[in-house]
Amino acid sequence: MAEHDIEIRKIKDVNLKGGVVIDGFPSIGLANAIASECLIHSLKTEFVAVLDSPLFPPLSVIRNGTPNFPARIYANEQLKLGIFVSELNLAPTLHRPVADTMLRWAFDNGCDLVISAAGIPYDGSDPTAQAEQQVYAVGSTKNALKRIAEAGIARLDNGSIAGIPAILLNEGAWRNFDVIVLLVRVIKDAPDFRAGAAVAESLGKLAPGASCDVGSLLKEAEVMETTLKKIRSDQAESLRQQEMYG
Repeated sequence: MAEHDIEIRKIKDVNLKGGVVIDGFPSIGLANAIASECLIHSLKTEFVAVLDSPLFPPLSVIRNGTPNFPARIYANEQLKLGIFVSELNLAPTLHRPVADTMLRWAFDNGCDLVISAAGIPYDGSDPTAQAEQQVYAVGSTKNALKRIAEAGIARLDNGSIAGIPAILLNEGAWRNFDVIVLLVRVIKDAPDFRAGAAVAESLGKLAPGASCDVGSLLKEAEVMETTLKKIRSDQAESLRQQEMYG
């Protein structure tokens, strides 16, 4: 395995032909990560694969006494839905390998749409922005733009996108493959659960059946925020120790 390669360790085969892949790798505000976690807890999904790389931070996420890789893939064959989730705070140098891995997995499993999300940061001082949570979308192809219009989501005509969502969008345009990136305003430097709920609702419009219990998500926001902060703190400490002793 080359230094920048990401290994997909398959647990089971799934039939997702014609389906949708959702990018749940954390972006600004964690809106897509929060929405993906909500879908996994709301839908009947199976744990189908893990992602690993020598460049990933050394981290094990313990849940219910069980260790988990910090980058995983879940699927629902009935809904033809694949969901990438991760607690990793990736270095920018890993954004392209992760995006390429996601697209490769989508192609290999016969999926025809990848959906990601990105946050537009603001300082949280404007209560109107948080209350409205307008979601915009941009598509990589004419067909992706048609999907956006049919879902009733406002289209972004001008702007810029960074990180994994940007690479997915550019590669989708280059390969004539449908990629949709949702954009929502998020509170700067904080997990924004209202933005996550807005993204989850939009995902349900683009991928029929991908419903999320948004009400429960908002109720559990405080608990989830504490968990995410603890994971980030542990990851930062692990990196600090590596730098000291490595």
